[in-house]
Order: sequence, then C-alpha cells, then structure tokens
Amino acid sequence: LKEYFIALYFGEPDSTGHKYGPESTERKNMVSQVDRTVGYLRKRIAESGLESNLNLIITSDHGMDTVIKSNEIHIRTVENFTFSDIQFELLDYGPNGLLVPKEGKLEHVYTVLKNAHPKLHVYKKEEFPKRFHYANNSRITPLLMYSDPGYVQFNNGEHGFDNEDMNMKTIFRAVGPAFKQGLVVEPFESVNVYALLCELLGITPEPHDGSLEIMREQGPAWRTCHPHPARPWTRCPHHVPVLLPGAASAVRERPNVAHVAPSQSTARSSPATSMPCLPQRPEGLHFKHV
Repeated sequence: LKEYFIALYFGEPDSTGHKYGPESTERKNMVSQVDRTVGYLRKRIAESGLESNLNLIITSDHGMDTVIKSNEIHIRTVENFTFSDIQFELLDYGPNGLLVPKEGKLEHVYTVLKNAHPKLHVYKKEEFPKRFHYANNSRITPLLMYSDPGYVQFNNGEHGFDNEDMNMKTIFRAVGPAFKQGLVVEPFESVNVYALLCELLGITPEPHDGSLEIMREQGPAWRTCHPHPARPWTRCPHHVPVLLPGAASAVRERPNVAHVAPSQSTARSSPATSMPCLPQRPEGLHFKHV
C-alpha cells in the first residue's frame, strides 16, 4: 500500500482579513465561502469512498489581529533620530523592523529608539528574546524591533506579532482513520506538524525543530493506526486546535474528528471557540518614515 500526500492552499481569508480587518463583515463572509469549499471537499471524499483510508488535516500558519489606526509613530519624527545614521532598513513590511546603523552609530540609534514609543520594542541582536528563535543567524541585522499586537502600518488586519498573543494562535483539525473519534487534546506548536505528517506517511523526517514526542507525551491523544506495511505498530497523534468561525461546521458533522479544546493558548477569539473577545486597543503604531 503506497502512501500519498496532497496539499491544498487557500489564500483566503488571509487576503480579505488584511484588507478589511479580521472582525469585518467582508472577512466573515469569506470564511463562510472557504467553509463551503471545505464542505464540498469532504462531500467529494465521502462520495468517492475514500473516508476509510484518507486522513484530512486542516490547519493554517498564523492568526490575525486588527490594526489600530491612531497614535501612529513616524520614526522620522523621533527626536534625535535621523535616517542618515542608517545604512540599511526594512521597516515597511509587517509589525517588525530591521536596522543596520552606520559604523559607530549603533549605540546612538539604539538609545534613541529604545524609548521612542511604549508599544515599540527595540533590541540589539544579541539581546533579542530567545523564545522567538529568530536572531541567531548571520543574516539578522544588529538592531531589531517589533510592535505590540495591533500596532502596525497600512493594512486593517495583520499578523507576525508576538506569537504568545491569543490572536496569533492558529487552527488544526483532523479527521480520518488515523485519528481518534471526537478526541480533544492540548494545543501544540505548528512546528510539530511536519513530524506528524512524516509519521502518518511512514517516512523519516529531515532534521527539523519540531518533535513528535511532544504530542506522544499527551497520552490519550494517541491510538494505534491502521498498520503501515513498513511499521505495523505505528502510533499516530490526534491533536487538533479548534477552527475559526465557519470552517468548523464543515468538519464538525463527521464523527471521527479530533480537535483541541479552547484555551488561553489555542485559537483567536471567535464564535467557534466560544471565547471572550479580547479588548480593543486604543492606539496604534506605524513604522512609517515617509
């Protein structure tokens, strides 16, 4: 029996969320449209008689937060800061900024920007928080900065903020013969999905930062799968965070679905998670210099 891997990518509701904001009517309508597409996919799987030997996983790479449009910070107007002290900058893409000060200017630029705005966090490369797993690379600039969730320029919705923020949490839901029916388990990081896919496909993963053991430690999240010819006693994880609104309904109808219960580390607030909405922030930050 040969295993096959098929991947589908939907550019929505990401694009609509960026343009109109994650809480907008346009974005909610787009979620419903994606939900119908997922429902059609599941319908065709059933009609084709593939439910007994096909595992379907629905996930995404990030959440999204509403961008605040007041109290912007224009870096060019920061006292004692000038772009003539900067050799290279990347400030106009998302909530993160990268700076290469000219020789001899690093300390000055760092000191000036460090307290420029209460929602702006500025670090030297060696001081950047280790939990981001980001700065330990020769390509990363000497100065890095990021804004608090909701404080960024241009779009009405954005991601790339601190991944501990609830609105940055994403989804993961699975249905198929390798997953326990109706199982709810604890959340896990997306970096572990690769190991899960390799386990399901019966292949040896390349070196990566995820771990299948993290999901194994959950105990009840595991059961014996259909035997793989090369590994007859393979065990499979059944961990799945909740879906965003709309997307849940297309999957919820079927019985053998595993998912993760709403928690403070699962998904963004939504009707699907029955979680209270996070408070709106009263002001915004832009990394704007023109």
